[in-house]
Amino acid sequence: MELTAQDRAMLDGEQGPSAAAAMKILAAFSNAVGAGSLLDITGAHIDGCLYHGKAGLDFVERLVEGGGRVQVPTTLNVGSFDLIHPGMVKMPLAEEVPARRLMKAHLELGCQATFTCAPYQTRFRPSFGQQIAWGESNAIVFANSVIGARTNRYGDFIDLCCAMTGRAPAWGLHLSENRRGRILFELDVPDGEPSDSLFVGVGLLIGQASGDRVP
Repeated sequence: MELTAQDRAMLDGEQGPSAAAAMKILAAFSNAVGAGSLLDITGAHIDGCLYHGKAGLDFVERLVEGGGRVQVPTTLNVGSFDLIHPGMVKMPLAEEVPARRLMKAHLELGCQATFTCAPYQTRFRPSFGQQIAWGESNAIVFANSVIGARTNRYGDFIDLCCAMTGRAPAWGLHLSENRRGRILFELDVPDGEPSDSLFVGVGLLIGQASGDRVP
């Protein structure tokens, strides 16, 4: 995979150990998916602030300790703990403390305290054609299909590495040739106001019929 001089400088530690670690992980991931290079992104959405165990917390706190900061505007998905109504959260005390630490660590990296599954409803909503790196399944569908922004579905850790470097693999739905429709559906909507469940059902059927093709 081809890296720019700036990518290599980051990989060599010129922007600190956390940025170097993020670039190392991102480069390995990009090689694994067959990307030939990296591209610039204008924003990111992080799915990993929901506490699932010690590994996720260790990863983010290690980045904080290394002086890491996100390089692009970065929103956060829901956390495990309600900071506004803490008394309404029913979770073991042993999980409450690390859940709070995980949310705090993301903020210390410079992420925005959105804590939402719908970043497209915030002021950080991308525009048509923008390259972004988002986690959260519903959000990436909305970004690609409704807005026309470009992102793959990035999982935990990789989404944060993209945010830390401001880069993403030039692969998948980031590329125009992979965004063209491969299967056509025609839908007759009955007269009157359709119910919300109609679109849920249609989405399910289209997804099942499409497989890995772009509808």
